[in-house]
Amino acid sequence: MNDARPIGASVRAELRSTSARWWFITRKRLPAIGGMERLSHELTSRLARRRDIAIVAIAQDQSLAAFLVQAAAELVRACRQGQVALVHLGDPVLAPLALVARRFAVPVVVTIHGLDIVHASPIYRAWRRTFLRHFDAYVCISEAARDVALRAGLPRARLHVIEPGVEMRPASSVVRERECLLYVGRLVRRKGVAWFVRDVLPELARDRPSLRLVVVGEGPQRDAIEAVAQRAGVTARIDWRGGCDEAEKTAWLERASLCVMPNVAVPGDMEGFGLVALEAAVAGCPVVASNLEGLREALADGRAGTLLPPQDAAAWIREIRGQLDDPVKSQRRAADAREFMRQHRSWDASVASYEQLLQRVTAQRAEAIAP
Repeated sequence: MNDARPIGASVRAELRSTSARWWFITRKRLPAIGGMERLSHELTSRLARRRDIAIVAIAQDQSLAAFLVQAAAELVRACRQGQVALVHLGDPVLAPLALVARRFAVPVVVTIHGLDIVHASPIYRAWRRTFLRHFDAYVCISEAARDVALRAGLPRARLHVIEPGVEMRPASSVVRERECLLYVGRLVRRKGVAWFVRDVLPELARDRPSLRLVVVGEGPQRDAIEAVAQRAGVTARIDWRGGCDEAEKTAWLERASLCVMPNVAVPGDMEGFGLVALEAAVAGCPVVASNLEGLREALADGRAGTLLPPQDAAAWIREIRGQLDDPVKSQRRAADAREFMRQHRSWDASVASYEQLLQRVTAQRAEAIAP
């Protein structure tokens, strides 16, 4: 019987001393919406069906500092009792916890998402340089994330690329709207929504009176985007849906004509992968995205969607018009993208790659400390 369970501020682990387990420590968890949250959930829930693991997850209202202290205390106690075989950290922000594991000769693996390497904050960069060292393995969610990890000085031999997956589901029978563009994600500068609203949407709307942009998500740029929309005269063309749950997000992906991901390059920020692109493809929604960073890999260099030059308004206007004018062709391409996801991007395959790597790391450490 599997004994995996979260350990948060209000939930204590009932750890068994009879066998050591893999520990998964994360500060990102559902129901919060995001790629890191989804990866953490899929990795731990699927592994928990296959082996006995411990999950240490931040509580909903818990501060990062409090979580680090609480997780460190739990980890020390378990390590002293010989109950920890390996520690996996959900992202480099949690890297100080590796110091605890190393004290007890427990191997440590961390997943790198990209932004957690390039973040421009001097305080965070000092944190990363101090603590993100001497890990047994670093899992990068894309080649783009691996590239920035290499530039940051992490050892090439310990960097492993394991891309996230996506859950396949039956094809939807919902009839798509004819002129509904959809954006799903956080409203931050790198996502390019302000640029799209200013430079692309007005021209598309000029000869399409029913065209609208549905925005699913929240973030610090919302006010700035609304101001841009007002200046561009397209305020009435934007339907703000706010933060939606998974069911509503899926419903929009099944209704929209196109999903747009107009990312722009921002110093100190990056798109490590772009899980929404995979979710859109599975839902049969055509994707138009910037040929940038992890989005390039999420769309398999254009095999699972259309990649366009970032901030090339003419190219974006031309491509979106073409797809809206020929929905049959657009849907054929979407069907090809869905089939690509079915064949190449399953969560089971992604989690199996994680499991193989963690098994190898565990075995290597056991051999290294054997008498």
